[in-house]
Amino acid sequence: MNAKKNVSGIAEETTAYLQQAPARGAERYALIRSAVLRQVSGDRVGERLSYKMPSFFVDGRVLLHVGLWDEHLAIYPVPDSATDAALEADLTPYRKAKGTLHFRYADPWPAELIDRIVAAHLERIQ
Repeated sequence: MNAKKNVSGIAEETTAYLQQAPARGAERYALIRSAVLRQVSGDRVGERLSYKMPSFFVDGRVLLHVGLWDEHLAIYPVPDSATDAALEADLTPYRKAKGTLHFRYADPWPAELIDRIVAAHLERIQ
């Protein structure tokens, strides 16, 4: 039986990815990191590449993946909002493909929505 790796901190590969990412993407990624760390103690959070993109892990379990593209940041997967009609409605403008949310750098950052997305993912893994 394989145990999940309980790794906290930021892996070197994640730092290297962020250094090569668009500056606006790295800035927005930092805002996601802040949202995660507001809700989970840092010693429980790890950041490493998964599916070739930076990913957040909590207690060794994947929380979410973040893709940094030229014009937008993407969050994978879309959190389950079947029991939260307000969250479902708020996510709708950001849905682009199955399981993907896109946040354009040219648009205002929806900080409160990002907090809710992180909270929904935390609920899923706990």
